[in-house]
Amino acid sequence: MKLHVRLNAPAAAGLEWIGALLARHDTARLEWVRIDHGSPRYRGVYGWCHLPTRERPTFRIACKLPGPFPTTTTTRRPPLYRAPDGSFPPLPRGCRRGAWLYDPRTGREWIQVRGRTRLGDLDQALVWIFAHEAFHFLRATRQIPGRNTEIEADAWADAQLAAFRAARRAGRAAS
Repeated sequence: MKLHVRLNAPAAAGLEWIGALLARHDTARLEWVRIDHGSPRYRGVYGWCHLPTRERPTFRIACKLPGPFPTTTTTRRPPLYRAPDGSFPPLPRGCRRGAWLYDPRTGREWIQVRGRTRLGDLDQALVWIFAHEAFHFLRATRQIPGRNTEIEADAWADAQLAAFRAARRAGRAAS
């Protein structure tokens, strides 16, 4: 696996964290990880995990960190489903409503839920976006449990960011 890093500012703690995360998993099918600032047309963080194709049987991860930092990123949370009495559960604290959706085949209705995750600096942003994209790779290769959805990828990234912050407070960059 090749790691390509092109950042204008140091992110040693974030890079150390993602290196430790990768070391705990089988990366034989991961061709490369690219980390750079991305397009200035965007703010915050974004990225993708390229799944294998017939022509290219490997995974690729790209992490884009245009900033500026600190920033917040929108996260997807589990939806709220309409109850039999026609009501919806209350929104979780700190979240906002997304789209109202309806499945005509089943009659099921739900509301998307959006949260926010604060990314205090470049290291935190790198850890969060890498963990989000790595979730897709790790789940697709069955190295971690769950469903390969954006909701679960965001939740896993939030958990990795919390662990990174805790390790940082304790004086360790990686665990």
